[in-house]
Amino acid sequence: MKTHAFLLEWYYKEDERRYALDNSLNIPIGILTAFVATIYYLVTKYNYEQENSILQIAFWGLIGLSIIFWIISIIFILLSYNDMYKGYTYEYFPCTDFIQKEEVNIRAYYESNKAYFVQNGITFESLLENNVNKIISECLTTNIYNNDKKANYLYWSKIHLINSLIAIFIGGIIFSTNYMRHEKQETYNIKVMNQLRFANQPTPPPPPPPQTPRRVKQGTPPTPPPNPPKK
Repeated sequence: MKTHAFLLEWYYKEDERRYALDNSLNIPIGILTAFVATIYYLVTKYNYEQENSILQIAFWGLIGLSIIFWIISIIFILLSYNDMYKGYTYEYFPCTDFIQKEEVNIRAYYESNKAYFVQNGITFESLLENNVNKIISECLTTNIYNNDKKANYLYWSKIHLINSLIAIFIGGIIFSTNYMRHEKQETYNIKVMNQLRFANQPTPPPPPPPQTPRRVKQGTPPTPPPNPPKK
């Protein structure tokens, strides 16, 4: 009975492990999705005109390397989730009343060979438990293999995701240097243009004076506003 309890607990653990592996894919998928926005921002905001060719090659090399690792990571995620759309085949108990069906089958077998079993001390319960344990062991063999395979793919997906993040981080350092230079020069040019524009323009005359407020004394009927000029 200890063997049966051990196998049954292991069976449920592997079933929980399957769903835990599927749920653990959410974080890598979220990071890979944010990666697209990051790459787009870096590529579009990089100042190619004011940077030397060596840094541009290094920048594009790191961007390309990060994209390669990103694609490999996605491939391993697909392999981990559904074996690249082929799907994983898990084995479970045949049906909800499989033990009752096993009892019927084993009972007929036991009764037809009862003399031998009694002589050798083999009970009906032990035969039944042995059959149930075989079913659980067969399910475990398949499910453990699938979960180990999924875990291995998930491991390599995270490894390549880390590689992609490292490449994009180094590329981000080059981008930051380029961006700060670009921002400083752009601000300086704006200031110079504003100074030149204001220096060339004459000082405008003062604005026209505002209208005089209308005064109304108590006890005096108000005067209507002047008619607008006819067009």
